[in-house]
Order: sequence, then C-alpha cells, then structure tokens
Amino acid sequence: MGGSHSSNVPGGGTEGYHVLRVQENSPGHKAGLEAFFDFIVAVGNSRLDQDNDTLKDLLKANVEKPIKVTVYNSKTQTVRDVTLMPSTLWGGQGLLGVSIRFCSFEGANENVWHVLDVQPQSPADLAGLRANTDYIIGADSVLHESEDLFALIEAHEGRPLKLYVYNSESDGCREVTITPNGAWGGEGSLGCGIGYGYLHRIPTKNVKKSNEEHLLHAAAFAKDGFSSVALTAPPPNNPIDVTSHFNNLSLSGIAPSANSTWSSGYPPASGVSAVTANPVTTPITLPGMPPITVSATLPTSALASLSIMSDPSQLLPVQNVNSNPVTSVN
Repeated sequence: MGGSHSSNVPGGGTEGYHVLRVQENSPGHKAGLEAFFDFIVAVGNSRLDQDNDTLKDLLKANVEKPIKVTVYNSKTQTVRDVTLMPSTLWGGQGLLGVSIRFCSFEGANENVWHVLDVQPQSPADLAGLRANTDYIIGADSVLHESEDLFALIEAHEGRPLKLYVYNSESDGCREVTITPNGAWGGEGSLGCGIGYGYLHRIPTKNVKKSNEEHLLHAAAFAKDGFSSVALTAPPPNNPIDVTSHFNNLSLSGIAPSANSTWSSGYPPASGVSAVTANPVTTPITLPGMPPITVSATLPTSALASLSIMSDPSQLLPVQNVNSNPVTSVN
C-alpha cells in the first residue's frame, strides 16, 4: 500500500514518531514503513506533533479498518501517504507491529554512533553488537549530542540499557540490551570503539536515475549551453589499413622545365645542364584518400648565389666566418 508524495509536512514542525523497528508481516511492514528513516507525522487530519495518547487512541478506534497515515522519510526528505490497517489478528505484537519513539526528525541522520570494533567477551560482544556495520541511533531517552550516549552509558553502569541499533548490511533496526561494566576485564565499560561525526554517519544507498531523470539532466545541459561529450569514438564502418596503403603508395611527377637559367661563371658540372627556379610539384596518390600535391620552391635569392663547379681546385678559401661552435651531446 502506498500513495502520493509531497515536499512539506502538513501542519509544519519537525516532530513525529520515529519508526525504529518493523516486524515481519506486520501491518506496518505491509504498508512499507522503513525502520530508522520513517517518521509518522499524522493520522488522517490529526498532526502528531506532541508526545501524548493521540496516536494510540486513533489506532484503537480503527482496528481492522484502513486509515491514512502521513509519513516523513529522512533519507529522501519527502512526505508520503500510506494506508495502514491496525490489527490484532496479524499474529505479532502491537496493532501495527512497529517500535516507535517520539522525537524530532531534524538532523536525524546525524545523531548516530558508529560501532568500530568489538572486543571478545566484552559487554558489547555479549549484547550482539557488530563491528563496523552497527550504528547506535538512540535509546529510550533522546540523544542530541555526541556526549549524550556516553553520559547515558555511565549512568547505567551495572544496569541493563536498551539501545536502538541500525545495521547497514541488513538495512534494518533492532533493539539491543547491553549492561555497561567497567570491570569486565578489558578497556571501557562496553568493550567497543565508537565513532561519531560526519565520517561515521549511516551510508545511504545509491538510487539509480530513471530514463526520465537522465533526459531532464541532458535537457538542463542543453539549456545552459553545455552538452555531454563522449571520450571514446566508435570504430569506422570501413577501417583503413594504413600499412597496406603506404605499401601501395605511388608517386607520379612531371619533369620540371627550365624557364629561367643563369651562369655562375664556372664550367658546369658533368651531367648538370641548367638550374631552374620554378617550383617542383609532385602529386601523391594514396588509395582511399583524396590526391595530395607537394610543392617545393627554392628562393631566387638563394639560386643567385649558387655556384656549381666541376673542378674542386677552383674553390676559394673561406675567410672571416663567424659561427657558434657545435657541441656534441652524448
């Protein structure tokens, strides 16, 4: 049984009945009540903002009848309506089969004490506390500060103390009765390490986004002028074998013509008839790709000072040459 969701608690306020435990197959279990995170804040049109007999009287007046109950969830910070049927016939204890405690749900997820380690044969071990996965969420008295739990433990030295404990593996709450004893033979009166604060809060489970949420997220990006960019590209439909294409590389050229010739004043070298200043253009053909043309031109100023000689003895000595030394780097 479930219902609609809203964002505000009817009647305002931050008080309600904290659901600490839900028995299997109970009316509360069938209605989908979630231990530790759910708070019963109203029955019908009656806001439950005070710790009195209002809830008890309403449940007794509606035994075996469906009633609308408003529930606040501290994990999702939403309010929903559920249908409950108080019953004495379901086979367990209570009309709803839930353990509740009146308190404020403001900062409910912050006031927890993480059980870090449990020493063998200690009061914590005998009470069944589980290291790393157990979180003490409260007791019969309200705990608001980190020191409240330790003060409560000290006040119950040698006497049974009932604690409400949430386990992250089972995602459920249970009641634990522990007897603090400073003389048990180890450290502390409980024999377990306890952490408090931001790093020791109850881990929340990841909720997968629906397709609609993903579309809304993408639309928000587009609206702001941003878009998601994939960091990987799909392979082409017809991949190109670069190696084979280079193996089949063909070059075709047109012999350059000597449109402008000049003389250096020395006999031409054997096999050299003229030097051209026109650009040398060579087309390159690569299968599967558009033709590429490579063009190279030697500046005329460089050609003007070029001398080609057949007799090396005619070389003039080089004088007044300033150059930086060349250093070999090993």
